[in-house]
Order: sequence, then C-alpha cells, then structure tokens
Amino acid sequence: MAIHNTPFTLVAIGLLIYALAYWGYSRAIDRKIWQPDPARPTPAHMYTDGVEFFPVGRYVLYGFQFNSIAALGPILGPGIALIFGWLPAFLWIIFAALLIGWVQDYSALFLSVRNEGKSFGPLAYELIGPTARKLLLGFLLFYFLLINAAFIFVVAVVIDVFPSSFWSLLFLVVAAFITGHLVFNVRMNILAVTALAIALLVVGIVVGTLFAWPPPGSLTLGGKPGSPYTLWLVPVVIILLLGSLLPLPRLITPMNYIAYYPVIVAIIALTVGALASPLTGIELAVPAFKGFEGTFGSGPLWPALFVAIACGAISGWHSLISTGISSRQLDVETDARPVGAGAMLTENTVGLTALAAWVVLAPERVSPVIFPQGATKLVAPIAGGEAAAPFISTFFSIYMVFMAITILTILGRYWRVVMAEVFSGTSLSILGNKYVASVLGFVLPIAFVLTGSWINIWLYFGGTNQLLAGFALTIVAVYLLQQRKSASYSLIPGIFMMITTLAAIAYQVYVFTVATSQAMLLHPTQNILKEAAGIGAVQAVNGFSVVVGVIMFILGIAMFALLLKALSRAKAAAVKPAQ
Repeated sequence: MAIHNTPFTLVAIGLLIYALAYWGYSRAIDRKIWQPDPARPTPAHMYTDGVEFFPVGRYVLYGFQFNSIAALGPILGPGIALIFGWLPAFLWIIFAALLIGWVQDYSALFLSVRNEGKSFGPLAYELIGPTARKLLLGFLLFYFLLINAAFIFVVAVVIDVFPSSFWSLLFLVVAAFITGHLVFNVRMNILAVTALAIALLVVGIVVGTLFAWPPPGSLTLGGKPGSPYTLWLVPVVIILLLGSLLPLPRLITPMNYIAYYPVIVAIIALTVGALASPLTGIELAVPAFKGFEGTFGSGPLWPALFVAIACGAISGWHSLISTGISSRQLDVETDARPVGAGAMLTENTVGLTALAAWVVLAPERVSPVIFPQGATKLVAPIAGGEAAAPFISTFFSIYMVFMAITILTILGRYWRVVMAEVFSGTSLSILGNKYVASVLGFVLPIAFVLTGSWINIWLYFGGTNQLLAGFALTIVAVYLLQQRKSASYSLIPGIFMMITTLAAIAYQVYVFTVATSQAMLLHPTQNILKEAAGIGAVQAVNGFSVVVGVIMFILGIAMFALLLKALSRAKAAAVKPAQ
C-alpha cells in the first residue's frame, strides 16, 4: 500500500509544519516585534485581586487556554470542506497554522497584556474609537447567537444518533458538581478529586455504551435519526442554562477541567491512528480535489473553504479568551508564546486529526454523525478491533458533545454580559436581566436550528467567527503601527480574513434569499419541517436567516471601514518624526 494514500502523510507533514511555526516563525515574531521582558510586571501582578487578575504558571495557563478555545470548529469544518476534496482542506489548515491562527491568539494576548489586561471591547474603543466599540458589541450579540445555534444543532443531532453520549454527558455534569464541591468547599486534594472525576467519566462512557436508550430517532419529529427537530434539545438547553447561571466553581470550571482529559485522549488516539495507518491498512477514501464550484448551498471554494474550517485554522472566539481572560493570568511576558501560540497550534492538531478521520470514509452527504464513524474506523485497528468499535464510536460522539458543551456554557456567560452592557439603562433593560438574557441566549438560536440546514448555518457561523478574527488581527496592526513597529505579519492576514468572510456572509445571504423566495429546501432534513408545518414554515426560518445575515454584513462592513480609517491614521502618524 502506498504510504501517500493514507492519513499518515497528512498528519506527519502537518505536525512538521506546526513545529516550524512554533520554533521558527513565532519565535522570530516574539523576538523582533513584541520583545517580551520577563522583568516587566504583567497585569496579573499589577492588579492582583484573586478573582480576575492572578498569575498562573505557563503550563496550567496553556491548558486553560486550549480548553477554552477548543470546540467543534476544527472537528466538523474539515468534513464540510471535503466537498472540494481533501487537498484544499489540508492546505488551508497548514497555511493558516503557519501564518494566521497562532498569530491572532498570541498577538491578541500580548496586546491585552501591554494594555493593562483590557478585553476586546475597551481595546477597540481606545484604538479605533467609540463607534467601533458599539459596532463590536452589536456584532458580538449576533455572533454569539450563530455560534450557539451551530453548536446546539450539532449536539442535538449527535445525541439523537448516539443517545449513549447523553448519559455520558449527565455523568460529566454530576462529576462536575461533585468536583466543584470537593475542591472549592471541602478543599480536598486535587489529585484524589481528579481520580474520582475520571472514574465517574469512565463509568459514564461504559453506562452510555451499554444503556443506549432510547433508540436513535425515537425523540425526533418523524422518527428519523440525525434530525435537528428533536426533544433532546430540551435537556441540552437546561444544562446550558445551569452553566450560564450558576457560579463558575459550581459547574463550568470543574466541568471544563474534567472534560480536558477525554479530549486529550481523543486527540492522541486520532494522531496515533493516523500515523499507524500504513500498518493498519486504512486508506484515503476521498479524492484529493473535486473542483472549485462546490454546491449551491456552500458556494465556490473561495470563500467557502476559508470559513468552513473555523477554529481548526483561525477563530475569532480565541481573541475573546486571549484578551478578556488569559491576559489577566499571564505570569511573565515570556509565557505569551507557549500560551498563545502553543495552545492554538494544539487546536490546529485537532483540525488535522479530524481531517484524518473524515477522509477515511466517503459518505454520500456530509453530516455531523459521520465523524464518530470515521474516527472509529481510524482508531479501532489499534484499540481492540471490531469488538471495541461500539465503545470507540460512543467515545468519539462524547468527544464531540463535550467539546461543544464546555464552550457553550462559557458562551452563555459572555452573551449575558454583553446583553447587560448593551441594554442596561435603556427602556429594554429587562433584556439585560441575567435570567432573561440567559434564556434568550439559548432559545433564540433554536430558530436557526429549525432551518434544518446545518451546513448553511455552519458557514454563517464560520463567516462571523473568522470576521471577528480579522477584526482582532487588524486592531493588533493598528496598535503596532502606533508603536512604530512592523505590523505586516498581522495586517496582511487580517485584511485577507475580513474580505473573505464578508464575501462568505454575503453569499449565504444570497443562498437563504433564493431559498426563501423560491420555496426551496436547502437540506434534506428540511423535508421534516415541511411535512410537519408546511413550506411556509421552511420559508419563515430561511427568511429569519436572511435578516440576521444582512445585519451581520452591514455591521461587518461598517467595522471594516472604521478599521481602514484607523490604519490610515496610524500609518500617517508612524511616518512623522518622533517628537
């Protein structure tokens, strides 16, 4: 068997490029542009309060950063990108990992550290102006709705096909409550608590595998497994509301900590499975290149490819974590590279290994439930064979659910904070109430879920997500120019991402507009909604997506214009002689 026709080549080349990015390019930027000074006090030391500002060791902060940014994006994006073949997806993951992804995470982190640990909103206000901050807050509200919709959609579909993953999720929630109580109230030894939590997770996976009830599709409209029109949405939203409303130590902090362990095991298993593929006989089942056109729903390779693989290549969500949280915990400036660049390159590995799982199958259509099947095919030969396949497929469905739930709970809190900031002191201040805002943050996205077209919603989310990354990269460039430093390493990818993502959002607006006006079905699952409520219901949810897309595009264009003006001012100031 030719080694180049296996996932081995993809993963081996990718890991080599990641090493070059970390020990080569990122080190050069670190030394030449930001010039970290270990003696310079960081915000964690300057404003220590034990709540938001407190120093954390580089290895612990690296783990926190990774666990806060890793989500479904790098797992599902490569599957959608396969409509163009595996080669474009592979090249984009590699290219972005080398030149764009870590650049945003690391640079946003350092920007915040050099500006008193300020988050994205205040930074935009100071560097761009008050209008930019207002636009950014409005943009974030719609962005959070879209990312919530995309992730909730996938969680519901995966649980519907793999109901065992829900029972494992319940074990995670229970383990989180127990862990939070033992660590923060009882002050029990963390190693003992971790061992107990992992034991509960293992029991949950075993119980889920053996107790796969109810049967797939039994809680879904029409009884068709893999449909988003499912009652599984109810318990999922309840769990998310608990995460949004309860104090961090009660659920989110311990849950994200515990979930880190199975996630790392999954990444390692996929990496080993891919590297062992020449020995196990697992070959690529997807053509290298299928063409530039794609489908009507996805659009052409540019811009669709560049927003499909969200997070696995670059993600705007990361800039929120880097500026609002991690920058306030950085112990010394020299830790910025291992935390910012290191965690992102680890997530690039998530995207790379996910691509390896997708390419070993050749499904007729892309669906979130394909990933656990591909991962099982890749890993089973090195982990027990066919006898272990049910356990492995359950494990990888849990991997997806855990990656989504841990981020969704954090998103719920971000949404609530932004809602309060936008509506406090207005006639609609009730919308800023934490209970009202939390419910809206997870109920409104259901309108997107009801579109039944997860690829289109995913591309919407990817477009807004990568557009936020473009904003972050360009804001960094404005700051560097103001400091009379070279900004091209951040500015070039920032401009590219903004132009590309605005085009992607515009195309999806066009897709939903055509579908609404012509009463078209964008995805086979929309047939279920049509049969249950008529074509008018399909047109209504598609029309809702048109409105949201138009708003996002207008906000994006306005922000882009402000950034260009700020860049022009910063460049003009940079060429003037220093006073």
